[in-house]
Amino acid sequence: MRRALGIFFILVVMVVLPMRIVFAEKPVVYIQPALTYENSINKINIDEDTRRQVERIIGERLKQMADAGDLPYEVKVATADSYHSTNEHITDSDKIFLYPTIMVSTSIDTVNNNSLETAYTSTVIAGISLMFCMPEENLDITRVTEDGNPVSLRLLGIVPMVEAETIGLSIYNPSNDRWQNIHNAPISEWEKKGKFISLVRQMMKDHISFSNIKGNLRDDKAKLGMDTYQVTDVDMSSAMANELFTGKEAEDLKFLVGYCFTSAYQKKTKRVMYPPAVGGQDLVNSMINGAYKLSLDSANGKVDVHMSNPGHSIRLDISGLASEVVDSGNNVYTTLHKVWLTKSPVEGKEKRELSRLHERTVKLPPGTSTDSDDNQIYAALLLGLAQELGGQDK
Repeated sequence: MRRALGIFFILVVMVVLPMRIVFAEKPVVYIQPALTYENSINKINIDEDTRRQVERIIGERLKQMADAGDLPYEVKVATADSYHSTNEHITDSDKIFLYPTIMVSTSIDTVNNNSLETAYTSTVIAGISLMFCMPEENLDITRVTEDGNPVSLRLLGIVPMVEAETIGLSIYNPSNDRWQNIHNAPISEWEKKGKFISLVRQMMKDHISFSNIKGNLRDDKAKLGMDTYQVTDVDMSSAMANELFTGKEAEDLKFLVGYCFTSAYQKKTKRVMYPPAVGGQDLVNSMINGAYKLSLDSANGKVDVHMSNPGHSIRLDISGLASEVVDSGNNVYTTLHKVWLTKSPVEGKEKRELSRLHERTVKLPPGTSTDSDDNQIYAALLLGLAQELGGQDK
């Protein structure tokens, strides 16, 4: 009996000790203050209060996941007060840092007019990327805080997320030929910012996944970039797209399409994705050392995130836009908008091109007319289609 108990005790020790070793080997990740990507896309202003709310939401969610054992690493979360009580970042060269980064904080605002009323809508888009970084070697933190030099980081992995929701979405009631829930005034900045915070909370609850990160949380320069993916171009071969979207509006649309695709593609494939290098944004490519630099803003100054050239490039193309108004008789009109988006290279079971249709039916009194903002409708369709294209089975 004693011998049997002794063998049992040895087996228990053999099982328990390796488990402890596994847990001990989890890397420690230090959650840092939120960064913002300042560009012309982001119409919703991220003030200090909004930044702190984002930090709090993300920090609390990650701590909750860590306590439940749902993370491939241990986290150390500073409070919002300690973030802002000092004018410096923690930048020990042997540590891994997680920077919550607000990449997209914008809205697509539409106005639908007819002879009887005007309806306003605003599709708020929130894009958050969780960037896992290590400080570049030989970083002098005193020069960063005193002279305003940027913190220089090297990207190990990224979790891009995006969520969108429309404020003021009206519903047509055919029984009384009227639209319901019409928003008769432009959506306020206060409403948009509130929706943005709500979307951040929702995406952290529903869409966060770290399955592609664990293998990258180490200082291994030789492997960085080998198995990484990036949207390197969003073409616009559609003649109508080139006619409707020009200049900065076209560049902003390309970046948003690339970001929405990136989020869905990473979630589906679990691969390491870089932020899209499209749309004329401040993602600088250095041909000398084959690396990219993404310049971001923090409450304390600039943060430069460096990444190697991607191992795999993805190209998207806005290949078609079309619209038509169908007269169904009895003063009933249906406006159709359709968009097409393609991806190359095609992987496995993917379709090269997908399309998405939007229709809006109204009944107008005789002698009246209706008008809609085609550009905003097309943009919203393309962003949804980009997520569908990126989320295909491979």
